[in-house]
Amino acid sequence: MRILVTGNMGYVGPVVVRHLRRCLDGAYIIGFDSGFFAHCVHGSLRFPETLADVQYFGDVREFPAAVLERTDAVVHLAAVSNDPMGNRFERVTEAINHDSSASIAQLAARLGVKRFVFASSCSMYG
Repeated sequence: MRILVTGNMGYVGPVVVRHLRRCLDGAYIIGFDSGFFAHCVHGSLRFPETLADVQYFGDVREFPAAVLERTDAVVHLAAVSNDPMGNRFERVTEAINHDSSASIAQLAARLGVKRFVFASSCSMYG
């Protein structure tokens, strides 16, 4: 099974990837993250991007369809996750949290991805 985890380097992502590793023996995990907060990682024995079989860095607002090729499932976590950021940068937050989420879900459906789970810790605005 090939699973894409967007936001795999965020608050929830590393925990989700470790859980998938424990529960789904042999799963191929693809990470996609902007890496915006990579410099803030501390106290971990392993960097989050090393938990995935392959790691892509990019912006979900410009999500490349090729990342979804032969993917069976998506766990979509990528988002702006706190209220102060969302309030200060409303348009960017809406573009990332709402527009990109809907766009990636629609793209996944068109490409035949069987499962799409939105499980972000973000707030939705608009």
